[in-house]
Amino acid sequence: MKKGIIIACVFATLASFAQDNIYLRGFVYDKDANNAPLGTAAVQIKNSQLGGLTDDNGYFEVPIPKMNLKDSLKISYVGYVPQAMSITAYKEGDTLRVYLSSSAETKQEVVIVAMNAKGILLKAIANMKQNLLYDSLIATGFYRQSHKENGKYVRLIEADASVAFNCKSPYQYSFHELVQINKQRRAENYETNGDIHGDHIVDLLKENPYSYNKNNFLDPKKLDFYSPKITGEDSVEYVISLQYKESSSMKLERAKVWVHKETFAMTRMEIEKFPNPYYVKTRYANDSRWKLVNEKDVIETEKVNDKYVVKSITRSYNHHVLNLHTGNVDFIVEESFELYFDDFNAESACDVLRKGRFGAFTNLYSDTYKYDDKFWNNYDALDEHPLKDEIKTDLEHAIPLAQQFVASGK
Repeated sequence: MKKGIIIACVFATLASFAQDNIYLRGFVYDKDANNAPLGTAAVQIKNSQLGGLTDDNGYFEVPIPKMNLKDSLKISYVGYVPQAMSITAYKEGDTLRVYLSSSAETKQEVVIVAMNAKGILLKAIANMKQNLLYDSLIATGFYRQSHKENGKYVRLIEADASVAFNCKSPYQYSFHELVQINKQRRAENYETNGDIHGDHIVDLLKENPYSYNKNNFLDPKKLDFYSPKITGEDSVEYVISLQYKESSSMKLERAKVWVHKETFAMTRMEIEKFPNPYYVKTRYANDSRWKLVNEKDVIETEKVNDKYVVKSITRSYNHHVLNLHTGNVDFIVEESFELYFDDFNAESACDVLRKGRFGAFTNLYSDTYKYDDKFWNNYDALDEHPLKDEIKTDLEHAIPLAQQFVASGK
């Protein structure tokens, strides 16, 4: 009986000790080397033996008693100016970031940041207006759309397209962006599932993660629901991972956001969507044949004239097409949509818009066109984004693609 009491006391003591400790975590960077991680830097709690060295990524993790938070933290490296910082306000989950310099003259410029994932995203959301370009912009680039049916490619559409961002549309029911197709080409259509396509390039623009997620994980009031965590970083960007759900889904979906450390601009987003296992009635119709298996959306930005603009938007998804009579899967459909911009015009956007043929919708599936062999042979985007060999092999089983492109335009 006495032995049991002793063991219980030991566990109680250990539990009490664990509750009074905290992990002090952070990174040390070399300010003189473009903020590269600084390995083997010494991290020490002042007036104590507590501390350690950073690893090759500049990372340190030191368990300390909470009572030592009243002391300062000293960070040093041979040949560099040592830095001291207060850790009184440090909380579990925060990440310290210390920038060391070898020059005493730059000592006052050293930035020390303690911020968790939620704080980073809140600042990124707050900085959207100053980071993103909200003036009118004409972005021109390459669009590719490919379809797979039961494991085999059956359709290909490619186009040179211009998109007018932040321009008011003359159409009552238009989306936020207007589109103009400059050149296009299509392969023969070998689809057999009877799908009537919508305007996928417009859907891609309408549902880009910046606008589509403003009411979920980009809403500061709802951010706690999505459990943001820092899951990666380098000397330039944080990587924040979240879980979230849409109104039509009961399953948590996944998202990743890349945040630039200096500007707090969101430079990349990845969104993954999954089916709802409890979902019976679809959003579109009670007898819908289409059942989502998975979807992934990615958007990247680029800095143009000190503002961030959309550089690319891609989407891929997998659907099951059901037989409405039997409920069996008739077709497994995989579709991919890619839009890459390489030319941006903000100065004369209104003139370009006025002189062009921009609209709220396109008709890439049925528009007649004259195939421009010279244009496509000299189109640099095809070298930057080469066509998969698998697509070419599947679509050329009867007629070469070059002939299909010409024939489809007539």
